[in-house]
Order: sequence, then C-alpha cells, then structure tokens
Amino acid sequence: TNFSERKPSSLTHRLDNVLLHPFLGILIYILLFYMMFKVAFDFSGPYMDWIDGFMNNFLSAGFTELGAWLGLPALMIKFVNEAVIGGVGFVVTFVPLVAILYFFITFFEMSGYLPRIVFLMDRFMHRLGLHGNMMTPLLLSFGCNVPAIMATKNLENKTDKILVGMMIPFMSCPARLVVFAFFSFIFFDHPAVVIVSLYLIGIIVAFLTALVLRKTYLKGRKSNFVLEMPPYRLPSYRTVASIVWAHTKRFLVRAGTVIFVISMIVWGLLNLPPGIKGPDESIAASIGKAITPIFKPIGLDDWRATTSLIPAFLAREVVLSSMAVIYKTSGTESPTEETPDILELAKEQGIGLLTSVKDSVVAVATLGFSTLEVKDTEEESGLRNSIKQAFTPASSYSFMILLLLYNSCVATVAIMIKELGRNYSLLFLGGSFVIAWVLAFVVFNAWKFF
Repeated sequence: TNFSERKPSSLTHRLDNVLLHPFLGILIYILLFYMMFKVAFDFSGPYMDWIDGFMNNFLSAGFTELGAWLGLPALMIKFVNEAVIGGVGFVVTFVPLVAILYFFITFFEMSGYLPRIVFLMDRFMHRLGLHGNMMTPLLLSFGCNVPAIMATKNLENKTDKILVGMMIPFMSCPARLVVFAFFSFIFFDHPAVVIVSLYLIGIIVAFLTALVLRKTYLKGRKSNFVLEMPPYRLPSYRTVASIVWAHTKRFLVRAGTVIFVISMIVWGLLNLPPGIKGPDESIAASIGKAITPIFKPIGLDDWRATTSLIPAFLAREVVLSSMAVIYKTSGTESPTEETPDILELAKEQGIGLLTSVKDSVVAVATLGFSTLEVKDTEEESGLRNSIKQAFTPASSYSFMILLLLYNSCVATVAIMIKELGRNYSLLFLGGSFVIAWVLAFVVFNAWKFF
C-alpha cells in the first residue's frame, strides 16, 4: 500500500511542513497562544465582572434586606454578605476564564496541534533538563496559574508534574500585572520597562528553580519522553464541551472548597474582634504590625503595607482595593445606606448581563487586552496619593517583587494541594517566601548605590 498517497497523511505532512518549521512554526505558535489569551481575558472579563456584581451587589443586598427583616445582628449580616456570598462569588468568578482556557487547550489537543507544540519546544526545553510537554502549562500560567497547574495532570511522570508545578506560580498573571501597572506608573518614568523586568525576573527564577531541583532534590529522576504524533482532525464540539465542563467542575469541587474556607478566615482577620471601627483595629492589623520587622529590611516599614499582604494572599487583584481601605482613602466608616430596592437591582443586573455580552464581543474585536487596562477611579486616585507618601521607588519595586514571587493567590495554593500534595505545596509556600524576601532585600539595598 502506498501510504504517501492517502489524503489524510498528505494533509498532515503539508501542515507539519509549516507548523513544525523551526521559525515559522514558533511564530504561529506564539500568535495562536496570543489569540487564546486575548479571547480568554477579553471575552470572559465582562462576565467575571458581572458575576462579581451579581454576587456582591444583588445577592448581598437581598440578604441584607432579609437579615434586617429577621432582626439578625449586623456582624452576622456582614459575615454572610462578605465572607459567605463574597467567598462563593470569588470562586465562581474564575469559571469563565478557566472554561475558556480549557476550551482552547482541549481543542488544540484533540485537533492534533498540541503534540506538535510539544515537539516544537522540546529541543529548547531539553537544554534546561525539561521536556516540550511542560511548555503548555508554563504558557498557561501567564494567563492564570490555576488552570496551568490543573494542566500538569497531562504530565505522566510525577517528578515532571512536581517540577512544573513549582515553576508555574513564579510566572506573572494578569492579576499581578494590574498591581504592577499601578505602582509602576506612580514611581517610574518608564513603567513598561519596569513591568517587563518583573516578568523576566519571574521567568528566570522559575527556570533557575527547575535547574536547582534537577541538580538536588529531583536529581537522577529525569524521565524519558516519548511522543506520538496523531493526524490532524476536527474535534467534536460536544466532546470538547463535555471535557471543558469536567475540568470546570473539577476546579469548583477541588479548589473551590479550600478557597471558600480561606476566604472566611481572611474576612475574620479583617473584621474581628467585634465592634472595631476600621481595619486598623482588626486582627489583621495586629498581625501586620507584628510582622513589620520582618519586612523592614526590604523597605516595607509601614504596618499598613504589611497588613495589605494578608488579603493579597487571597488574591492579587484585591491588593489595591484592600489598600484603599487600610490606607483610609475610601472613608473611615461606611455611611448609613438606604434600604436597597431589590426590583431595581434585579433590573440593573439584567441590563448588566446584556452589557457584558456586548462588551465581551467588542473587547475581543480590539487588538490589545481591554481587560488589563488600569482605570483611574476616584478611589484609586486617592490611593495613589497615599502610596506616594508611604513608598519610595526602591520600596515599591521591592513590594512588587514580593507580590511576584511569593506564591500568587489562595486559588493556586488550593489547586497545588490537590494536584501536588500538601507537603510539596507547603514546601513551595515557604521556599517562595524565602526567595522573594532575599531577592527583594538584594534589590532594595542595591538601589541605594544608584
């Protein structure tokens, strides 16, 4: 039989001549992943905002009215609104992003393109003691560390899974990018250079971590890598959808429970003991003041800055909002609010959902990443003035290094515990803090000589 005359083989051969080209293939690879992140961020962004608003505005308002009717204590109402509803909402907001990223990864895998990516990158990765199939989780980490660590399940060898899992959290995600942009525009004349330098630091630390682990703890555990090249095919969208749902459900069940519990713990730290007038009197503030001496050598000698690291552990995207509260830029006490009109709020949510549909389509049609734009709200404008007084360029860069390298968020910790095990996850938590602190110390003190 002359297999070369078969159309599928001929088509596969012609596509491989382009997609596996050492230069053109990499260019196409970068373009496709850019499009994947572009669609994932910009299409899911409006829906994530709507889900957040639905949970924290509409449902919270409904429970506030119900709690007042039942005569529940104000602290209990606040707990349910911010910890329970807010905690569930925080978990659910990840769903659109996780689902879209896994749609693309599943489509690439079932179409036969993902194994080509692995083959294409294997030569480069092999020089670092890694395999080409590790590149996909690492690239996903620039979009979100959570699905990236979930993607390590495709690595058959346990050692490779641990190695990549230890690298992923060092890669900067969009949540950190927003914080980097905020600080960089305040303290530096060339913020783009600063942001790129932080991304490079994360990449370098990740690969140095891999090299060190290969030479020490994981020495001699290098696995063989065998890759089968399947033919190209158009996957069934029903099959893709079922796989995406399985991954999404897995995230909600395995990571969501841990995130929810930690969300309630962080809420308790920021709102207890009962009767406090603001975060400066909370348990979190006491912890922040107690740990300030640890961070003073890296330029963080203000208890408000160290206290903000506590909610930052929950999620990097809440750093700015928590700072706004802690630095008293959004008011010392919440004013008495009028009883919400549930029907009016329901109408707003309906309009908001339709707006999200429109915004998601418009955002995808633009060239840049619309969801990563830093908006200058009145609250952030006030925070900007407070940050200028509390930080210096050196301490702000040190602070950003700490946010970059010390884990990424509680969702990442949760999924690491489920995928890598508790011992490896706790080891990484301690190790990443030491790495972040040492590097921040070196940079902060070296800054004095320039």
